[in-house]
Amino acid sequence: MLVIDDRYQIYNEDDNLKIDKLYKAKDLQLDSYVYIKILEDNKVIKDTFIANLIDESMIMSNIDCENISTILDVITNESKYYIVSEYFEGRSLLDLVNDNSIKIDNIIYISKQIISSMKICNDKGFYHGSIRLDNILVDDDYNIKIYDLGITKANGGVNIRMNNNISFLSPHQLNVNYTDIESDFFAIGIVMYYCLLKKMPFKIGKTEFEMLKNIDKGIDLDPEKITALNESLINIIKKLLERKDKYKSYSEILIDLTEIMYVKADIVENKNIELDEQIYEKTYKRSNSFMIKLISILMCIIILIMIIIQL
Repeated sequence: MLVIDDRYQIYNEDDNLKIDKLYKAKDLQLDSYVYIKILEDNKVIKDTFIANLIDESMIMSNIDCENISTILDVITNESKYYIVSEYFEGRSLLDLVNDNSIKIDNIIYISKQIISSMKICNDKGFYHGSIRLDNILVDDDYNIKIYDLGITKANGGVNIRMNNNISFLSPHQLNVNYTDIESDFFAIGIVMYYCLLKKMPFKIGKTEFEMLKNIDKGIDLDPEKITALNESLINIIKKLLERKDKYKSYSEILIDLTEIMYVKADIVENKNIELDEQIYEKTYKRSNSFMIKLISILMCIIILIMIIIQL
């Protein structure tokens, strides 16, 4: 097992660790579990990145939100950076979606946690700038923990594009390297879309220019996938990904998500009523048919008895 800075023992089968992936590790000094993510220097990362990240991590420790992971330590080693974060027993949202079919109730619950958490961060002057499916962990009860908060902000608002991962970036991040609250809205929309339909809303481009062209073409949405149960959620996703008619605050999104639960409950209730009516109708028809047959049999018996008496 690989030990970082004579303190953090990474649990992995070999020492060939992937860049930009969360690894479970043991803090040998405190005898506790942590996560370690390895970042590699590239042309996008600024010289002040590590110093800023240390400062950001100290400020982030004042954010009172159980769904946001705090950065515990930052270690540099030549061209690599090791980001140590608090531990959370769960799996990535990407793995969860790919391995299972998530019910719409769970998607809404996860989405509300993401949005509520980012609202708290926004109220404290924070944006994320790099929300993705693989930096959101989910436990067995669908509670979440969001990682990597502070990394984009520490780089002057420029997404670090680790492994050239640009598929969750907003148009103005791709175009002018500018990150703000709308960037997080856009990324959250992509996350929700993938959770619902198991695919990306836009074709993934290899360059910023290709990605912008794909976004300009619009959302890849099959009308046959829209149902009475998911239509309201899809409308929220569309508004998160829109360039014009966009959300202005997290509160607006939360209001719409809350309304979905009531609409969904009405749909389910109406479906149950329809089902009850169908059952009643079938039961009535069966009962009516049985009574007709019974009366016919009785009439036959009476006629037969009368014939016998006359004989």
